[in-house]
Amino acid sequence: MNPFVFHSPTKVTFGEGASWTAAEVAKDFGATKTFIVTDAILMKTGILKPIIESFEENSYCLFTDVPSDSDVDTVDKAAAIAREFGANCVLAIGGGSVIDTAKVVNICLSLGGPLLDYQGLNNLSDRLGPLICIPTTAGTGSEVSMVAMVKNHKEGKKLLFGSRFLAPDAAILDPTLLLSLPPKLTAATGLDAITHGIESFSAVISSSPFTDAMCMEALKMLFENLPRATANGADMEARSATLIASAMAGVAFTNSGVGIVHALAHATGATFGTHHGLANSILLPHCMNFNMDSIANRYALISRYLNFSSSTNDNDAAAALIKAVSDISAQVGLPTRLRDCGIPVLDKRQLDELAFLASTDPAIMFNPKESSAQDIIGIYERAY
Repeated sequence: MNPFVFHSPTKVTFGEGASWTAAEVAKDFGATKTFIVTDAILMKTGILKPIIESFEENSYCLFTDVPSDSDVDTVDKAAAIAREFGANCVLAIGGGSVIDTAKVVNICLSLGGPLLDYQGLNNLSDRLGPLICIPTTAGTGSEVSMVAMVKNHKEGKKLLFGSRFLAPDAAILDPTLLLSLPPKLTAATGLDAITHGIESFSAVISSSPFTDAMCMEALKMLFENLPRATANGADMEARSATLIASAMAGVAFTNSGVGIVHALAHATGATFGTHHGLANSILLPHCMNFNMDSIANRYALISRYLNFSSSTNDNDAAAALIKAVSDISAQVGLPTRLRDCGIPVLDKRQLDELAFLASTDPAIMFNPKESSAQDIIGIYERAY
């Protein structure tokens, strides 16, 4: 068995209406001025009203200008406002873009200095100020992870920030916040969580019995409940299960890493602005087929646990899992080809650039099989 280190520093609270306790949680961390990060679309829905009203007047500052694919400029703007307000706590309410923005804002607020000094892995020198995260999607797992990604438009790529100090202090999982999530976003974020579970379990060098168990159970909950949550957004049981499973997969992948799917999805998102979960969904079966000769035994374990196959032949059982991934994507109505989500025909220059971005993405180092530029280009071509 491989030696391993497992971190799970985030306190997780689950319950219907649990988000209304956000002000109390902030006070528990000694907060007197909380910087609340969210987006304009969520504000318009009205679902954040009880959360914001739980804070005393003048004890919070609201920032709602986070785009769907957040960037360095947004972080710099938010951090400047937070400093001027004198914030000593950050609260993120939203999806992955909002939470990742809040994480990087917390770096700026806590440590100061140029933001780009902290990109990469383990470049934070000390603990950060309190960070509380309330996810409004079930997929990214960012509310419990030790990583964040924001776009650098000047360089045309996603920047990774990763450190044990980056993990949120508290995550509040409230399924009532997901009831109005549209079916397409429910599906795409759900496939993101499925990708986390499969890639984390496949990261054989860094996985552990802790991450394996979380991946298996998270995948079971997602395959059973994501179609229900997509078909009926008001299904509280299904919403709860996907939300919890997403956080479990988040804890798993932040400890063991992801892999080639995420590397290619990051490159695709940076180049074309493709939704991360949607890119993962399209690329996942193709990347699993690429990894088959190195990891079929691990795929087979998942397949048998989820009752997709009873075969004792690892290749057959693994193939059943890949089919199940393709089937659930189709069942929840997601496109299966890159060309179906607005990506133009990829010429040689674009393929070479995508291959470079993917091959230099930190996620790829955890993949169980090494890949060349031609391997990556081949996956893109098959997925197109």
